[in-house]
Amino acid sequence: MSNINKIIKFSPNSKFADLNVYRLSELKPAGTKLILEPKTELIELLKLTLFDLTLKQVLIIKKSLKRSHPRDPHLREYVIVETGKNYSKYKPNNFEKYFTERIDEDSYFQLKAYLRAIFKEIPSEYKHKKEIIRDLKINDLFNSDLISSIFSWLKTNPKGNKLKQDIAEYLNQVDENIDNLIENEPDNALELILFLQGNIFLLKNLKFELLENLKLISTVRSNNSDDEYYDDWFWTDFMYDSDLSISDLMSDISEMFDSVDDYFDFDSGGDWDGDYDFDFD
Repeated sequence: MSNINKIIKFSPNSKFADLNVYRLSELKPAGTKLILEPKTELIELLKLTLFDLTLKQVLIIKKSLKRSHPRDPHLREYVIVETGKNYSKYKPNNFEKYFTERIDEDSYFQLKAYLRAIFKEIPSEYKHKKEIIRDLKINDLFNSDLISSIFSWLKTNPKGNKLKQDIAEYLNQVDENIDNLIENEPDNALELILFLQGNIFLLKNLKFELLENLKLISTVRSNNSDDEYYDDWFWTDFMYDSDLSISDLMSDISEMFDSVDDYFDFDSGGDWDGDYDFDFD
């Protein structure tokens, strides 16, 4: 397990504290996003949680041809959600249970209906943020005064500001170097991806198709290593599946990031009730 907390450094002049950057190996992306941007909108937090669960293969998002109802003679393409191979063994935080408790291994749902139900179940943006903070045990990074509570303000305190600064500096460095690292130092790139976990979704410059370059090395290392590292992070086994294209998987996830906003665009005049709200049992 010697590589679990390895930080890939890009500059000898980095000012971040290693202990703060180590937090990226522990934090789920919704929590990291709140530290970086406490004013993040609810939909963005939901997207990060959804795709983190997809990356971990707790959930699967895919396109499928289905009939909208039994009498419909036409097959239509839907984006559906179903459980993944790690669903039964994953222990979700409370803020993730909006996603995991709405589905089981015998059901699958149209993504729009699934997200709509989750969105309606969450009491408020502020309460959901507080739930994430409580679940991830990062309360000590945010102001907890009465005024903030009364007005539902969320703001990092001095400790949180320092962590925010260090994490932002490191992620910016990753963004500047990730493509070159994948192409020229695949060993280090693999360590970095495993280290960041779902926080890779906070990167702005990662080209998902380049992750295919890591497939061979990740497969070799998983087959020849007794390192507990590869046993613990079961969510990375999508990288070892010879039948799964990493670039296709990540491109699909990226596409969902761009399109899922439409599901909550109430200002566009869209009618939630215009679609069938059902699972496809």
